[in-house]
Amino acid sequence: MSVAIMQPYFFPYLGYFQLVQSVDDFVFYDDVMFIKKGWINRNQILMQQNPFLFTIPLEKQSQNKSIRESNISWGPEFPTKWLQQLQSAYKKAPQFVPAMELIESVLNKKPSSIADLAASSVMATWQYLNIEKRFHFSSELGVSTDLERAERLMAITETLGSKHYINAKNGQELYQKEYFADKGFQLNFLNQSLPPYSQGNKHDFVPGLSMIDVLMWNSKQDIVTMLSAYSLI
Repeated sequence: MSVAIMQPYFFPYLGYFQLVQSVDDFVFYDDVMFIKKGWINRNQILMQQNPFLFTIPLEKQSQNKSIRESNISWGPEFPTKWLQQLQSAYKKAPQFVPAMELIESVLNKKPSSIADLAASSVMATWQYLNIEKRFHFSSELGVSTDLERAERLMAITETLGSKHYINAKNGQELYQKEYFADKGFQLNFLNQSLPPYSQGNKHDFVPGLSMIDVLMWNSKQDIVTMLSAYSLI
């Protein structure tokens, strides 16, 4: 049994979903600080054959707010204008109709917190793909936020009955396998892979876009195959 913990991102890129796929329990790390100009409320889609950065607007907030405390500014810009941009970008994509239905089902809930909207985008995608997965929010697990970074990850993992924690590959700069092993935990890192797929043009493949792009251009079966295109190190 294994656990991964990551901040909730809105329809994140394929590598995020591969991390979810690699574990039994996935925890949305929603009670940590919101990082401005990060990927929690921003991502890229393919617009006129080029990457286009979109941002979910948030209400003006003071510094040092957590992701859970960061609220969405719902209005004409989002989601109405943004949905129009999606339609313009992907109306010729083979999976446009079911992908748009999925996206709209997430938006229709209109939660206040970006944490809930972002997490919903991940969980709804899992339901769309008919894959069962256990999801949790760190804010609901009762693990102290005063612990050091590595200690808190281990405490959350242990709270879920596991001693095996899997982190994204870039975590190798922060965490050491030996340190986790000394505490009785197995630590692995996910080496993601972003296999190319047709994006409806003759230009070079653009990897690392929002999962929205993957959903628009690929069947459910092909996406499920992509989810397993990773290795653990």
